Amino acid sequence: MEKPWAVVDTSFWVLGHRVDVLVYVLRFFTLCAPAAVRDEVLAPDPRYPRRVYGYQEFWRVLEAHGILTVRNPTQPVALFHAGEAAALALAHEANWWLLINEQRALTYARQQGIRAVTVPELVVYLYEAHVLSYRSALAKLEGLAANTGQRVMQPTREALAQLAARRGER
Repeated sequence: MEKPWAVVDTSFWVLGHRVDVLVYVLRFFTLCAPAAVRDEVLAPDPRYPRRVYGYQEFWRVLEAHGILTVRNPTQPVALFHAGEAAALALAHEANWWLLINEQRALTYARQQGIRAVTVPELVVYLYEAHVLSYRSALAKLEGLAANTGQRVMQPTREALAQLAARRGER
C-alpha cells in the first residue's frame, strides 16, 4: 500500500527528533519539505557554528537516500515564519498531510481544512498502536511540554490517560 505524502515543518522535525519519534513517521508517510524548512533545519547554530545536531544529520541522510524530498509551493502563505508559511502552502496546494508543532500555525492549518499532526498526537498514536509503552509515551510528552502550546499538550495528555486507563496501565 502506498503511503500518503506529508509535508514536514521545522518544529515537527526538531521536536520529533528530540523525543525520538521522528523515525516512526517514515512508517506512515512519504516525506517532503519546502526549501525554507530545509534551510531552517540545516542552519548552523550561531552560538556554535561548527556543531552538527542529530536532527540535521538525520535530514542529510534521508535526503541523500531520496527518502525526504524538497519541493516548494507555488505561493507561500503570507503568515508565520518562512518555513511554516511554505509548509502550510505546500500541504494545502498538494492536499497532503502537514506535520507541524507550532500551535498558531496548526490552528490556521486546521481552519483551512489541512490534515495536520503534531508530535504529541503522534506520540499518543504510537502508544495506541502498541509501538510505545505508557511510560515511554508519558516521558515523551513531558519532553515536549516546554516547547509545545498547552492547547496542543492538554488534549494529548488527556487522550493518553484515557487510553492507559482503558488498558489498565494507569
